[in-house]
Amino acid sequence: MRTFVISDAHGYPELIKNALRHGRFDPDCDAFVSAGDLVDRGPDPEGCIGLVERYATEVLLGNHDVGVLLDLPVFPQDPQSPGLRPFFLEKVVTPNASSAWKVATAVEGVLITHAGVSSHYTWALQEDCRGDPARLAEQLNTAFRAVVGREPPVREWDDYPILSEDGPLWFRPRPYSYLLPAAGCNQVVGHTPPIPELEPLGFYMIDPRAFEGMADPGRYRYAVIQAGRVRTEEGTLGRSGASLPLSKPHLTEARR
Repeated sequence: MRTFVISDAHGYPELIKNALRHGRFDPDCDAFVSAGDLVDRGPDPEGCIGLVERYATEVLLGNHDVGVLLDLPVFPQDPQSPGLRPFFLEKVVTPNASSAWKVATAVEGVLITHAGVSSHYTWALQEDCRGDPARLAEQLNTAFRAVVGREPPVREWDDYPILSEDGPLWFRPRPYSYLLPAAGCNQVVGHTPPIPELEPLGFYMIDPRAFEGMADPGRYRYAVIQAGRVRTEEGTLGRSGASLPLSKPHLTEARR
């Protein structure tokens, strides 16, 4: 089984469609983790949400999604985004824990979050979690659930470590900050434009740079996890491929 990881669609459903199509995603035998930031910037966040609802096996929240969820400042924010707060809240607090939207997961020993976790988490991973990324993911999710629906509500991002700049929603590695990724596990993350020299350290960055817009409607960037290994893919389907409908018959037909 392969696990596709796609992040930072930011209102451009094409960034999800193109990645799934390029990888010949088969929903019968492949998994898909959405790594956050479905809203803001692009014209169709509902289209992104619809694709994730249809195809994703796990959904993680990004800083823009959590900004909507907790009514915290984030830039840029589209005027319509706050209207999605009830939807995000329902997805996070659902009694069905297996389908709840969260901030972290681990697949085949690879930690997946929206932004990654910094070297500040190395001790927690190696000592508290005995080197197990799945345990760290659960710690992060527990800390996140504790701030959702809190009374009085959270007012600032830095009020809680889980929301801070070295955690899974905001972390940016050098040269954007003085921090490096946590040592001891491979990570797949979005949020920051890719830094190729970090891949040999096991830090795989898949932000497709939605801030550049979709002048090329066929472009994509994503990661695939298979047998504990990670590879990233980036390119374009060209203008003609972007207009094809995404459907199971089309995707599986491309395998033959």
